[in-house]
Order: sequence, then C-alpha cells, then structure tokens
Amino acid sequence: MVDPPRDNTTGSIERDSERWLLAIDTSTDQAGIALTDGERVAELGWSAGRTQTVTVLPEIERMLRTAGIDRRMLGAVAVATGPGTFTGLRVGLSLAKGLVIALDVALLGVPTLDIAAAPYAAAGTSVVVALAAGRSRIVWASYGPTAGEFGRHHGPVNTRIDDLAAWLRDRPDLLVTGELDPAARSVLLAAGHRRIEDMLLSRRRPAALAAIAWRRWQTGDVDDSVTLEPFYLHAARPMSSHP
Repeated sequence: MVDPPRDNTTGSIERDSERWLLAIDTSTDQAGIALTDGERVAELGWSAGRTQTVTVLPEIERMLRTAGIDRRMLGAVAVATGPGTFTGLRVGLSLAKGLVIALDVALLGVPTLDIAAAPYAAAGTSVVVALAAGRSRIVWASYGPTAGEFGRHHGPVNTRIDDLAAWLRDRPDLLVTGELDPAARSVLLAAGHRRIEDMLLSRRRPAALAAIAWRRWQTGDVDDSVTLEPFYLHAARPMSSHP
C-alpha cells in the first residue's frame, strides 16, 4: 500500500530528544533528502545530475546542522531503492547503509515509483508514474485505489514511450506523472492523452519517501541492511502485452 505524505511544514526544526528519520532519494538526476519526527519535516530537492557522489552527504550534514539535529538523534534511515540509475542508487544505498551501520539504527527501502505516486493516494487518484530510462525508453507503473487501499496495479515495466501511449488509449482518465521530458510529453499529447501532470508538480518529493518510511518504521516493518538491494531502470521487465 502507498500512503500519502502528511501535510507538514517544511523548514527549521528545533532540537529535542525524540528520534528522527532521515530520507534519501538519489534514484535519478533529481536528488532529495528529508528529515522528520512524524509531525514536522524539513526537505530539500535539487538537480544533482552526476554529482550525487559529492553533493548528497554535504547536503545531509547541512540539513542536520540547520535543523539542530545530531546524528545520534536519528533512529532510522530511509532510502529510495529504484527503479533508478546505477550511480544514483549506489550512492543512496551506500550512504544509507553506512549511516545505519555506524549509528545502529533501522533501515527502510522504498520503491522510487511508490514515492512518486504517494501524493495522489489521499485523493484516490489513479495515476501512471514514469521515469526516463534513456534511448527513448521509460520505466512506468500504474497506481490506484482498490478495496479501500491505494497501491500498484501494473508494472513496473520498461517500454518505449509509444507503447505507453498505446496502453493509455483505452484509459483516458489516468493521470500521467513522473520525470518525463518535453519530448515524451509531446508523444503522449500527440496520441490524444490529455491528463498529464504539470512538469514541476511531477517531481518526487523527499517528504513522500519520509512519510511512507515513517509509517513502516512505527509498525516495525524494516529492512535488512545486508540483503536490501537497488532495482535498476533496465531491470524492469519489457512489456509484451497490454493487460
């Protein structure tokens, strides 16, 4: 099940004795981090490109200092597990696992497409979340409500953007969101699909990752730092049919 992020205020967080969760998303060129205690949240997103190896840790340290949070106050670290790029996911997983081992805290891995779909859960909006996979290909999955719960219906699959346009032909009510460049959006529009999220609103929010992970952490649903592995863009199965 995918949970919506809470409507929290982004900004300065005063230091207290509670345990905090740090969230790290380096799945793609759009990097993000967040810090939450379940009620308050600080978050930062930026276009990291290929600089995740040198920018993510300094930004984490800067956020902790700004929030007045010592590393020892962290009780859990959440990380996006993909689909995503090889370098990006390795950076995020390595940082998360390093912190978990050093601080002896919980680790929670969350699929990247689940993070992008989370903001639509509260309204029960059926969506398709897509990520660019290079060479005119995308990785996507569909989400929506079923029996009172919001979750993944189909995917993730690795296809050409034309294949997604064909799949959407009989599904005009689905909202398409995610990291689609203008060329991919043009293909969908040319195919007649009009429900495409604004490019700025399509960006993944690190607060969504933090919200999903926080709920799991509270129930004890955590991951093993030894066995948690990333899921790369090209590992998604090709789409052989249109279910």
